[in-house]
Amino acid sequence: MTALTPESLPEMDLIGRARQLNRAMLNRLTPQRFVFHHVPKCGGTSVGRALRMRYLTSQATVKPEASFRAFQTFTGRNDTERLMYEVNDLRMQMLLYLMYDDVRCISSHVPFSSAAFAEFQGSYKFITLLREPVSRFLSHYNWNRNRPGSHGYIAEEFDAFLATHRARAMGAEFVEIFADLPIDADLRSADAINRAVRHLMGFDLVGRLDDLDGFSRDVRQILGVRVRIRHENKTSQVAGKITLSSLTDTQLAQVRDICAPDIEVWNQVFLP
Repeated sequence: MTALTPESLPEMDLIGRARQLNRAMLNRLTPQRFVFHHVPKCGGTSVGRALRMRYLTSQATVKPEASFRAFQTFTGRNDTERLMYEVNDLRMQMLLYLMYDDVRCISSHVPFSSAAFAEFQGSYKFITLLREPVSRFLSHYNWNRNRPGSHGYIAEEFDAFLATHRARAMGAEFVEIFADLPIDADLRSADAINRAVRHLMGFDLVGRLDDLDGFSRDVRQILGVRVRIRHENKTSQVAGKITLSSLTDTQLAQVRDICAPDIEVWNQVFLP
């Protein structure tokens, strides 16, 4: 530990004054704290970056690849598929750390935490952006299919992938992220779906990717900042891309069955 000396005190005072000035600026320009829950392949990269640009001196994110590698190294395990779900405990702990550290803009691949919501709903706004589930599922498959070396890589061709446990888990992405249930819970159950819907209904804003203009207007009203959302992380040029129009009737029926939990969440949140 470095000993305090008279020479070090002015530097410490300077850092303290800089922090005070930054806090005063934040209170004036971006007073509202918030968490943006980034759901994979729902336009969250573009939204998150637009939001973080407005909170440059008090913003943070939890990245999926980095958090997975950190958790894998800490546990010393290589059972990747199991770790892909267990790592969410670490991510929720990281979320709580950032909130206790008073970071104003948190835009992260982090599941909903009932504990964080209960502790901070008075000071933080909770927002997210969702996408029609079948389109989201196909985009998620295309993204991971073309990322060899990443922890989320999908090795199987599309028809083979549809028969896997991981595909059925990916079709319940909304439930996994928003139900706040243990890793071995049945994410396709009515109880899990209802929990996800109930938590989403408590959010300050749940937007739709197919209405980004409306989402931007709502963000401005809730957070008091104007955001310019660009389109990033596109998968339009990936090799062998699976699209809705390329599916056979049989494949589409399979995908809709796989995505049934998320379709139910979508319908309950958005449809009258």
